[in-house]
Amino acid sequence: MPQTTIALAHSIDFARWRAATRDLVTRRVPPDDIAWHITPGDAPAAAAPSPADQPFRIPRETMQLAADVVQSMLPDRFTLAYGLIYAHVTGTDIAPSDLARMEDAAKTVRAETVHLRHDLFTLMQRSGANDTWHGTLDATTYAPESNARFMTFQLSLAPWRLSLPGRRMEWTGRELLHGQDDAVAAPLAFNSLPPPAMPLVTDLDIPRITALPAVALAAKTCRICPMARRATQTVFGEGRSDARMMFVGEQPGDREDIAGRPFVGPAGQLFDRALLEAGIERDDTYVTNTVKHFKFRPRGTRRIHEKAGPEEIAACAPWLAAERRIIRPHVLVMLGATAASALLGRHVTIGRERSRAITLEDGTTGVVTVHPSFLLRVPDEDARTREYARFVADLRLAADLRSAPPP
Repeated sequence: MPQTTIALAHSIDFARWRAATRDLVTRRVPPDDIAWHITPGDAPAAAAPSPADQPFRIPRETMQLAADVVQSMLPDRFTLAYGLIYAHVTGTDIAPSDLARMEDAAKTVRAETVHLRHDLFTLMQRSGANDTWHGTLDATTYAPESNARFMTFQLSLAPWRLSLPGRRMEWTGRELLHGQDDAVAAPLAFNSLPPPAMPLVTDLDIPRITALPAVALAAKTCRICPMARRATQTVFGEGRSDARMMFVGEQPGDREDIAGRPFVGPAGQLFDRALLEAGIERDDTYVTNTVKHFKFRPRGTRRIHEKAGPEEIAACAPWLAAERRIIRPHVLVMLGATAASALLGRHVTIGRERSRAITLEDGTTGVVTVHPSFLLRVPDEDARTREYARFVADLRLAADLRSAPPP
């Protein structure tokens, strides 16, 4: 008979299940000794393991299988998922029949995830005074709940409602609501849900996202390339969504990676100073990078910048394209050869391209100049003064061009 009862706040409360699992597995509590109950409302959080307890790590594939099982509608899904983690940590065996049930459940969850993502714009229709999306899905799992964040980003943060068998889910534009057909919908925290069966950005149709905040939030979950998995966080662009001037650099540096903001390190401080001398208010612009994660190699306690390669540039290209498409700047300033090559689609030599107006394929006026970090590397003080003055002159040219008629 179970000796431990764990209360979960809702039928897919992965956050409390995971916290309780870490505590219970650390104490080696067998699966048969635990009863998992759904207690809507303010269920108590599980106790955190003691610092003295032996920590353990779970392979990503194993934890994802557990998350997929929790998304199923198996009545004992929380017990099965716990048993999977318990067996991994303790080195015990899982009954073949249980493992087969989990794998079948995960297969169904993945299939429904693919269906929802691929057919989202067929399932959902837009109507009403506030352009609310609404649809119906005959789901047999909780995959729709786990993909609520995907839907919210893909639908550009617009309100949406989805009717499901016996339940409904709604994004109001501010919060996610969830409830049974015969009950009042209650707030559902995104971070309480299990991760979807596929990474959030997989199948995300970025060109169809029309809201810059939705693109930024989606980009923060991106782990497409190895560089993204090593960096502290995604460093997305910032500034006005209707900016007439857009600045694009190479990639965030160490300071930016920690702060989560572009151009805040030494090069960024020099950039801000040059903007003021050129008569440009940074708050009136949009500033971003070609690559959204810091690429580095460790050297002792330091992290040394490494130049972004073609693979990283290609992986981040959809995010940069979305920023440019949504903002539609009148002037696009390319800071350095990496940004210029990526945006012009060809190899660029700064000396040949800088300090002149370039008409881009969409009619935007482009200006190529050096990256401010270049100025920090000029060893001779007189040369550094000359190069800085030339950089400010390039920014003044861009400032003059922003007054031209929009494309």
